Amino acid sequence: MATALVVLARWGIAARFAGMVCDDPFGRVILEGLEEEKIDTSAVLRRQGAHSQFAFVCVERDTAKRTIFWCRPAHPSFPAGAVPEAFLDGVDALHLDGLFAEASLHLARRARERKIPVILDAGSLRPGMLELVRYTDHLIAAENFINQFHPELPLTARMGRLQQMGPRLVTVTLGQRGSISLWERIPGMLPALRVQARDTTGAGDVFHGAYIYALLQGWPVLERIRWATVAAGLSCRSLGGRSGIPALHEVREKVKGLGPFIKLDEMAD
Repeated sequence: MATALVVLARWGIAARFAGMVCDDPFGRVILEGLEEEKIDTSAVLRRQGAHSQFAFVCVERDTAKRTIFWCRPAHPSFPAGAVPEAFLDGVDALHLDGLFAEASLHLARRARERKIPVILDAGSLRPGMLELVRYTDHLIAAENFINQFHPELPLTARMGRLQQMGPRLVTVTLGQRGSISLWERIPGMLPALRVQARDTTGAGDVFHGAYIYALLQGWPVLERIRWATVAAGLSCRSLGGRSGIPALHEVREKVKGLGPFIKLDEMAD
């Protein structure tokens, strides 16, 4: 979530973050990193006497694949009441990851009432995630999530089930294989951008941030996904989740050379 907001902030989009950290060194690093990027952290809940979540990432030198060792926060509770009433004032898009289910669902419902588009980063099938899908307009799911959702069905059929729950767009990111997207009733696949990858950490988060940027520009669906694909690919050139975030001019230059969408067979009812 934080990395997606950093993408937007670096590209000139004002962003604010709601979440929870603790009063430990990791919590201070998290807040300092957001504030350095000019992201509004006034809605961040600060817990006393506990440890914040953090991750240790191992990257394979030859393949650029990574393994993440994640430590959950000591006090994971972030209730709906912790979100300020004015959080959605002046907001053009709401990005959620479902990590705090109660607060996420509360914000998604309020956003629906205000006709604010909701983008969901579905990394895994956490409790409450499917209820959140019902209030989502743009569902961007990781392969891990889609593999947990009706695994007995073909991939495009699973995507169709998700779309029937509410989202207008369902996209599944597949790493170096690209992504598959479903809007209206025609699924299409877009290959990934070919780069000399050094670290894939944060590539999915960059995809989400870039997609939201394109959405706010009013671009058509295909252009949004192409833009996000290029940004995510370029981000893999450097170590770290944020150091490789490309500049706008880099994405504009590379998006012209990206291959075409490959239309898949029309989905059955």
